[in-house]
Amino acid sequence: MLNPRTVLKLAAAGLVAAGALFAGVSANAETHWSVGVNLPGVVIGQPAPVYYEPAPVYSRPAPTYYQPPAPVYSTPAPVYYEPGSRWEERRAQRWEERRAERQEWRRRQWEREQHRRYYEDRD
Repeated sequence: MLNPRTVLKLAAAGLVAAGALFAGVSANAETHWSVGVNLPGVVIGQPAPVYYEPAPVYSRPAPTYYQPPAPVYSTPAPVYYEPGSRWEERRAQRWEERRAERQEWRRRQWEREQHRRYYEDRD
């Protein structure tokens, strides 16, 4: 004889198995089926007709032609040289500028010396 606890465990296991079986069926994607038990033997009905969308049709796009831009031709800008002062003239001009700077420096040195002597004599 079977223990009532063992029978209860087997019944619970059967319910879990049946639940798993029917849970998978309910997740089916909108198809219907049935099992007939009232007839002699087991009859499994056919699923409902399913509509399949035709495969998408792909075609190549029309070729696109881009005309290249027209070539651009340009000439370099003309170069103009200033007429006039040659190298010797520029050298002489710099020499005069430096000579004037030296004269200005000497004049300021002389003023500083005069200023220093003035204040030394006052003390």
